[in-house]
Amino acid sequence: MIQLEGDTAAGRTYVSEFGRMRDGSSHLNYSVYHDRYQRTPDGWKFTERVYEVKYVDTTPLAGSAPHAAPGDYARIMTGPELND
Repeated sequence: MIQLEGDTAAGRTYVSEFGRMRDGSSHLNYSVYHDRYQRTPDGWKFTERVYEVKYVDTTPLAGSAPHAAPGDYARIMTGPELND
């Protein structure tokens, strides 16, 4: 949702995130970005962003991650190559 008021605006974005860490831990969270924007000669720009977490679940996942079968394409990207 975005509320426009001339050259300023306010908006909300709803987020659902899931992560499994290298140490095997995991988390699921639901959150909201509360944003403010300003119209500039170069277009709309953020002036403020607040991240509000509404729910967090750190219950461990059961099982293990799937593994690629021999011959399947599998690549783990790390470091600078993520931006290539």
